[in-house]
Amino acid sequence: MSQLRDLLTDFVRVEGVNAAVVISRDGFVIEGETNGCDLDHEAVGAVVSIGMGSSAVMANELHVGDIVQTMFECAKGIIVVTFLGANALLALVSDASANIGNLRYQLKKRIPAIEAAL
Repeated sequence: MSQLRDLLTDFVRVEGVNAAVVISRDGFVIEGETNGCDLDHEAVGAVVSIGMGSSAVMANELHVGDIVQTMFECAKGIIVVTFLGANALLALVSDASANIGNLRYQLKKRIPAIEAAL
């Protein structure tokens, strides 16, 4: 999985991105990288998995279809979670300086290579 690690390492070089973690649907970390911040990959996997389960229930109840991507804009940062096929998720954790448009652009540009590395 060194190709996947290399792709995630490159992702955390994007301005404002603190962590990029690929997680299985059941919350297990497949691979993760940080820019040196103290985020625990396993904790990211667990909380993102739980949060996406709740979000999926919300989308179902509101009849808006399956979730493709979700974003949480928080006081001190942004969390973007994107589905990678049927079995995995990519979670980006950024600080408040991150440009939301650039994050979405970087995701769109990089997702095919990340999916291929899985």
